Amino acid sequence: MWRELLRVERPLAPAQWAAILGSLAVLVWSVPGLIVNPDFSTGDAATSEVVLGVDMNGWHALSGFLVALPGLFAALRPSWAAPFDVAAAAALIATGVWALLDTHAAAGLFYFPNSSGDAILHFATASIFAAGALHHYVLAPRRTPSA
Repeated sequence: MWRELLRVERPLAPAQWAAILGSLAVLVWSVPGLIVNPDFSTGDAATSEVVLGVDMNGWHALSGFLVALPGLFAALRPSWAAPFDVAAAAALIATGVWALLDTHAAAGLFYFPNSSGDAILHFATASIFAAGALHHYVLAPRRTPSA
């Protein structure tokens, strides 16, 4: 049962590649972010350290893992990767806009004194996921041969 669940559908479809590449991109910031600033303080005590141009703390790094790990699992199947790509792109765009609008302790967890770097990261990684979703839902159906 588990073996079948974890079987990768090959060849990898663009939606699967987008889930993999987008997740890896998020991990490029989340892993060092957690190492550099593993602080999980809240409210006014929330801190940040700039990691690769982005404000990071433990909460921000954890949120990256909450995108990347399901993304890597969703990449096993195109039918899982495509809706994941849509959800990840939407979440990253929404939080990118949020980062631009608020530098204070967002939700009492995040502190973005340099919010433009965070917004750029969110929009750039969202574009990876959006490209996979776009291909799956818009371009791939047009290429299906008619009977």
